Order: sequence, then C-alpha cells, then structure tokens
Amino acid sequence: MQEISRLNNKTAARAAVEASLLLADPELPTVCARIIAGYTPNSPTGIWPQVRQFTIDCTVAMKPRTPSNARRLMTMIALFTVWIVTVTGCPVTPQRVFTQSNLDRFLRTRLGGHSVAYRFDVSRNLTKAARIIAGATLRQLPTPTQGDAVAPHTSRERATFVSWANTLSTPHKRQNAQTLLGLAGGAGLTAQQIMDAKVTDIEIDGDRAFVTIHEPQRRRIPVRRPWVKILANGIGTRTSGDAFRAYRLEEYPPNQLQQFLTRNRGELRPSVARLRSGWLVELIDANLPLDVLLAITGFTTLASLRPYLRYAQRHDATDWSAVIAGEVSA
Repeated sequence: MQEISRLNNKTAARAAVEASLLLADPELPTVCARIIAGYTPNSPTGIWPQVRQFTIDCTVAMKPRTPSNARRLMTMIALFTVWIVTVTGCPVTPQRVFTQSNLDRFLRTRLGGHSVAYRFDVSRNLTKAARIIAGATLRQLPTPTQGDAVAPHTSRERATFVSWANTLSTPHKRQNAQTLLGLAGGAGLTAQQIMDAKVTDIEIDGDRAFVTIHEPQRRRIPVRRPWVKILANGIGTRTSGDAFRAYRLEEYPPNQLQQFLTRNRGELRPSVARLRSGWLVELIDANLPLDVLLAITGFTTLASLRPYLRYAQRHDATDWSAVIAGEVSA
C-alpha cells in the first residue's frame, strides 16, 4: 500500500511539473514537457535532487521543440551540472555553474574519452545555454576539422556488409544491421541520427524510399537505390518505434550502436562514418547542382564538402570543353 501511495504521489508531482512547464511556455510540445518532467539520469546521485530544478529551468529556457532535442538538452545540462557541483561544490546558480573554467574542465576531464564530434556538440549546446541563461559568452570548442574525412568503403566491402547483415543469428539483429546499413549507406545518416531515427521517419514505396531528418536542419532524403531493399528489410512490418532498436544510453546514444557492431563481428566491421562518406562522394560524383548538394547533405558551406573531393571522380577539363564553351548543357 505504501508503495502504491508513493507511486501515486510521484505521478501527481510529475503531472504538476508538466502543467507548470506548459503554462510557462505554451508553445512547448506536450511530449517535450513530459520528457523534461520525467527525466532522471541513468545513474542518479545524491546531487540530482539539488540540481534537478536548475536543469529543468535551463532546458526550458533553450525552448526545445522536439522530443529528441528536449532529451538531449536535459541529458547534457544534467551531466554538466551534476559533475560540476559534485566536483567544485559551487552554488547552483547560472553565474556560478556556467563559467569558462567549469566548461573547460568538464570537457577535458569528464568527457575526455568521448569523440571529438560529441564533445563539440556538448560544448556548442552548453555555450548557448550559458548565453541564454547566464548572459555569459563562453568559448566553445572549435568546429571539428573535416580534413580527416574517412575513405568510403569499397564496393566489395559493401557487398560483404550486406551478406553479414542478412546472416546474423536472430531477426532482431538482422533488422538492426540492415537498418544501420540502409540509413548510413543509403541516406548518409550519422551515428547520432541513426539512433534518433524513428520508423515513422522512413517512407518506403516500392523501389523508392525517403528518410526525414529533423535536426539540426529538417530535410527529406531520397535513399540511394542500392540500399532501398536492405532498408526495407530492416524496417519490415514495423509502423512505430525506434528504427534501430537498442537501449539508449542518454549520455551518449551512439555507444549502443558501436556495442552492436562489436558484439556481432563479421569478416569486416562496417563504419558509419565510411558509409556516410561513400554516400557523400556518390552525390558529388552525380554532379548535382551545388544548392541541391548542400540542401541534401545538410552542410551550410561548400567548404564542408572539400575533404570528400579527394575521393571523388577525377575529370579531364578537355572532356568538358563543349560544356565550358556553352555549346551543350551539362
């Protein structure tokens, strides 16, 4: 009876928080309010009750409008605030939490083992939070260089991956592998975007498929033809839920994707980054108009494409003389 009473009280308290959030920000989607009100770190510590309201206030001030963004902001701000207060004992106020020394120490120490891309994403969001919440202008980590764009997988390697995916030991594993390959190789999704993708973001119509990405820029991507069938097999008859089915470690969701690849080794290990690189190079080789290329890749400048040009097809200018002279169109 006491346990039932405790659960009822907890549910009522969460509902009250949801209601207050929606009252404070009428444009906040209900699902986002539910995520924010119900959030608890995977490994809650004694500090969490002390910083919970601060984390909620900071997240709401950032005006999340999608469930994944609300969850990501709560996770990043909670991880940062819990660690800073635990290590420094500072008061839980915007001016004392959001300082340059705290941010630098957190990124260097607590996130030292994470990828450059993840640390940059956390840095970007926390500096934005500092500006909005504390009025502080903090330095974020530099944008990760694209100079080390990885080489695409070869056609033989891609065929090996398809065979690997189709022969894993359980339907669940096969579908996860097929979905991973279809989204990365066919639509150029990053590991984080694969973990964010829902079944409802994927449209399959015969031999054509489209994937909708919501963040950071919403775009609808046609899936490359060779990957449509394997993506369709990965989704199967499902109509809802996560496209790639695995536990989400809120601190770093792609971790479970990497764990999946580690636990289900094949002759070769697929790389999401190399599959994405191959997708990008294929688009460059297709000679798409530059504005279309930027729109579909999500890049904001042509400079972001430069590292991939080393893997693109080489052309002889003399073969394009007629086009250059305006005698024929490309």
